[in-house]
Amino acid sequence: MSSYYDKLLTLCGFEYEEIKMERPRIEASFERLGLGPEDMDTADTWVRQNHDVSLEGVRKLLGAWLKELIDLVLARDERKKIVYYGFPAILGPGLILSASSEDVFVSAPDMVLDHTMGQIFNKLAPILEAGEANGLPPGHALCSLWQAKVGGIAKGMIPVPDFALASSYYCDMGSKADDLVTAKYGVPIAYIDGVMDSKWGEYPEYLPERVHYLGAQINQALEKAEEVLKIKIAPDAWEKSRKSSQPFRDNLARLVEVMKADPVPVSVVELELLEALSSSSTGRGIREGIKAMDILIHELEKRVEAGIGVTEKGAPRVMVRLGHTSDPRVTRLIESTGLAVPLTFILGSFGGVKVNPRGNYTTPGEIIADYEMTGGYYHGTEAQVHFYEKAAELMKLDGFISQYLYNCRPVATISHIQKRYLEEKTGLPVLSLEIDNFDSRAYSADSLRTKVETFAELLKAKKK
Repeated sequence: MSSYYDKLLTLCGFEYEEIKMERPRIEASFERLGLGPEDMDTADTWVRQNHDVSLEGVRKLLGAWLKELIDLVLARDERKKIVYYGFPAILGPGLILSASSEDVFVSAPDMVLDHTMGQIFNKLAPILEAGEANGLPPGHALCSLWQAKVGGIAKGMIPVPDFALASSYYCDMGSKADDLVTAKYGVPIAYIDGVMDSKWGEYPEYLPERVHYLGAQINQALEKAEEVLKIKIAPDAWEKSRKSSQPFRDNLARLVEVMKADPVPVSVVELELLEALSSSSTGRGIREGIKAMDILIHELEKRVEAGIGVTEKGAPRVMVRLGHTSDPRVTRLIESTGLAVPLTFILGSFGGVKVNPRGNYTTPGEIIADYEMTGGYYHGTEAQVHFYEKAAELMKLDGFISQYLYNCRPVATISHIQKRYLEEKTGLPVLSLEIDNFDSRAYSADSLRTKVETFAELLKAKKK
């Protein structure tokens, strides 16, 4: 017997047996999210308009996000001990906690809401408004991701967590927003602090003291998690979690090779779906995402062989920082102007600079910190710019679109430094584009179109 949601879930990669088996969970979660029959029709149209559902891998990726959403909504009902962290985050602590106990659910709920209630159902705005009404008012340059998280809790869509991992090593607003959740709901917090202010010219080197400091912060957070959640960190938790997520990282590296093709075989909208999943899920979402990527990469390899792409062959190639997490129309705007986007910052980090961890640390926190320092994202401004520079050679780029969030200090501060540095070092044009990657109410595709179209015409003329 079919239900009102079967058609949409099938579109999003669910098998019939999966739907049949999960009906009680699907219906309980959709009821809590306020999703009814009319929302399924709207979502069906929205997904078909904005995602390449001719690719089974894309449909499976959408399904992976929906499965993560269902698990998130029902985590309290299913007696899970719930841990939330913010994006972008050092994922290691969450992976260790998840690998140490099957009773612990660890997730970045703001990203899950963005990619489901935004990218699939187009119903994120009421959640953001609830966040604004519950301590994160508009007009104060506050993070839209935090508005989604607080709004989701306030509306009863997602459960209040048992524990929060607050990230002030990158996003200094994150720890203060977690303070708000604690003030309203009494959630215990572990603060993980760090220092991103590297000296220019230091990367890829880094002082051991930075690893010791960040590692100690992570170790303290894990100790507090053990105390609050009443679990014991498994001695092999880090290795176990790394092993389980390694296929995802391997697939990202494979994807870099596929995206070198001209024409580019898939939209950056779909790249964003899979990139963000690796930093938002420690459970079923990431496991389903690995299966989806295997399918998608095989499909894209076939497209490359056939010369099929989302833009014309020879189109100017640009790198962007991130795709839009909740409104695919904003990301598609770039390709609609005739520009090909072969990679983003996250994907570029898997195919560009290779730095090996030093590996001479013994505590879980220091091992994680050592690993993260090699990646560059938490190293400093120069390390992040360095990935863009290397990507120009790797992907034969013609320019960069450097999006920066006006309401994100670490990203906003890099914007104009990055433009000047890349134009001087690579000789390629850079569009420094003010945006909100998580909320399109003020920064819609239409509001950004003129700037992107003008930049596209510049690149096309230069390429001729």
